Amino acid sequence: MTRSLFALLLGAMLSSSPLTAAWTPLSTGLISSRSMTSHGGDLFVACFPTGIQKSTNGGASWVQVNTGLPQSGGNYYVRSVGSNGTWLFVGTESGVFRSNDGGATWANTNGSLTASSTVFANRFYTFGGVTMAMFAGTIANGGGIWRTSNGSSWSIGHSGMGSNAVVNHLKQVGTSLYASTSVGLFKSLDNGLSWTAVASANYATFALAESNGSLVINCTFGIRYSTNNGTSWIDATGDPSNPASGDLMAFDGKVYALCPSPTGCLISYDQGVTWAAFNTGFGAADAISQDELYTDGTTLYCLAILDIYSIDGIGQGIASISKARATLYPLPAQSGFWLELEQPLEYGQLVMLDALGREVSRMRWSGQRQWIERHSEASGAYRCVLLDGSGASYWSSAVVFE
Repeated sequence: MTRSLFALLLGAMLSSSPLTAAWTPLSTGLISSRSMTSHGGDLFVACFPTGIQKSTNGGASWVQVNTGLPQSGGNYYVRSVGSNGTWLFVGTESGVFRSNDGGATWANTNGSLTASSTVFANRFYTFGGVTMAMFAGTIANGGGIWRTSNGSSWSIGHSGMGSNAVVNHLKQVGTSLYASTSVGLFKSLDNGLSWTAVASANYATFALAESNGSLVINCTFGIRYSTNNGTSWIDATGDPSNPASGDLMAFDGKVYALCPSPTGCLISYDQGVTWAAFNTGFGAADAISQDELYTDGTTLYCLAILDIYSIDGIGQGIASISKARATLYPLPAQSGFWLELEQPLEYGQLVMLDALGREVSRMRWSGQRQWIERHSEASGAYRCVLLDGSGASYWSSAVVFE
């Protein structure tokens, strides 16, 4: 690769937009958003009690798509919305409905599943071609997990769980599924056909996330993390002591948590070990009234009482001006390169992005000078972004591997 081509690539890669450092309101006008999904490039939100809202322009505007959904006194008691790539599903207090025309029309596909104001499909997940409806309420009362391929028929997906369990969250980690429930954490090795209790977490858990090999749970004792696949758990720091509910999402190398008022949103930059409040950008009411986290892969969304908020991944916008002078050499690089800052940075993370803005590697940074080893990166242009301890862009530049 010639030096002139390197200079051209360097100039092109430095011309990107600023890094997002706070929650951005979509200014949707939507109230009481309970659930969100993406389908065919469009966004769908379940709002209680106004029904399903659809956006075809990334959330700039929304329209109601409730044709076929049950109505009572002018209200649509929808609780959740999900997609398996082919079908859209909606959980209502009158049962499960599905759509194969982008939400234009809905048809009842509930079958014999329980449907009431207390037992309803609360979330939808799809793992390995199987869609799972996670119901509110105890298993004894018709709640739990119900499996389907397309909604035509449903089968039990909570075998091995006690009848008094309420399922709060499902998460796939490798070939395993984890279910966070009111009576503890469960694990499945056969895509939800059967479950076994995780003995080390036999207490109420609300959500689980995986970050760089560590498991993180939001539970009745606060947030805990495990570095040995759940054999044992360590209490995090900076988290609330006894939350009553919550959510978790690993996104863009960080972990986000939702906890009840007055905590709101928390963020961890070290795989759940330490946490800090992260409510910047939320309106006053929304900072303490958040319901769910959702990501479409490139953007993280937080559903709150009065609006929906978003954060783009760092690949969607990189700071174009370095906040600290640094030297990066040699360029072009072969087996790796040295990065030397003018002033030491006590704690940070160095992220490598490919030409499409996708993260390919991440490493911890501490000090002033560090050797950055080349691993499996193919030849070509990459962007290095050094994040400081708050997650803000501290320095960025381009590097070319020969």
